[in-house]
Amino acid sequence: MRDLYIFVTTDRPDQYLNSIVHGIERGTRRVVFIQVEDSKTEQVQLNLLRTSVYNLLQNLSTGFYKYYSGASKDKTVQLDGEYSDSDLAKLKAKYSLCLTDSVDWVVDRVQYLDLRRYISNFGKRESAIVDVTSVSKVYLGDIFACSLLENIDKLYTFELLVKPDFDKPWKTLIHELEEGKTYRYTNLVETPVFRDSKKSILIRTTPLLVSVVGTVLFVAVTLAATFILGFSSVFIQVVSTIGTVLGIISFVLIYFPVRGK
Repeated sequence: MRDLYIFVTTDRPDQYLNSIVHGIERGTRRVVFIQVEDSKTEQVQLNLLRTSVYNLLQNLSTGFYKYYSGASKDKTVQLDGEYSDSDLAKLKAKYSLCLTDSVDWVVDRVQYLDLRRYISNFGKRESAIVDVTSVSKVYLGDIFACSLLENIDKLYTFELLVKPDFDKPWKTLIHELEEGKTYRYTNLVETPVFRDSKKSILIRTTPLLVSVVGTVLFVAVTLAATFILGFSSVFIQVVSTIGTVLGIISFVLIYFPVRGK
């Protein structure tokens, strides 16, 4: 069972449909619409959005498309004039499969300053997929940074590889698309550049717990050796020299961090 967490910043249901259908076809059984609450963007009515997405699926499963926003709001288009009988039957079947009772539809909100803590919880769920297809650029950098720091390895976006048809928006929905040819569902944290950058950061950043434990052990060994051997022993002089060198290296790395080639 997979959980699909979708960050939302628009009330247009079409924006989320492709990611949701793609996920449900591959085992998603819980869809969570997440809104970051602050004053940077206009807030979405989450319950209304959830209902609109579900209704759009129902509309398509019965063979018509409805506009939920824009100048054509509430206008409906019968799709039997757009597709052959066989293609229309496939279209209906595709969306009908997404209306199963086994899929939970949930809404959630997170305060902007709590975003990192919220995202950290995703790392505890191996099946969690985070979707940023329609999130505002205002939050995209924040979500990326939090995902990197919290070691999130499933951060996806639905990438359209063809020009959208704004006159016939149903032509841009997933029933018209083929994975790898007209769309990609891309894991943004699995690109070669991101992986290399992540490795570089991990190499340069020693985990706090390791640092604390290492420091405590180093000090404990030094004090014990000093008590047993005395300050004038060769061992203590070597340890003291090592400690001084490490201190200088740490100071240099703080102000002159190692950069990748």
